[in-house]
Amino acid sequence: MSEEMKRIQERKDAERMRDASLSPDLTGEQLFIRSCNTCHPGGKKGFGPSIEMLPDKYPQDGPLKQLIRQGKGIMPPQPKATMNDQELDNLVVYLRKLTAKEQ
Repeated sequence: MSEEMKRIQERKDAERMRDASLSPDLTGEQLFIRSCNTCHPGGKKGFGPSIEMLPDKYPQDGPLKQLIRQGKGIMPPQPKATMNDQELDNLVVYLRKLTAKEQ
């Protein structure tokens, strides 16, 4: 296989992986790893704060979903084009379970 063909195949593979990562069927854990874990590693303090106080700051799901959708400071927003409503629900359920374990 020529070098050009290899590059074309690598690009197709990368595009396929990118498209799969935007699947609307992601679990809360998959979404956390994709969108949150870099700055909140395992829910702990990283570039962003620890999420352990999440239940105290956001006891209701509505304001938490709004924070995720809009972002805050260096936290990027997660619009519907990035995370649909079902995925947002999945992420919130996962965050609630993750923070319940820490208490």
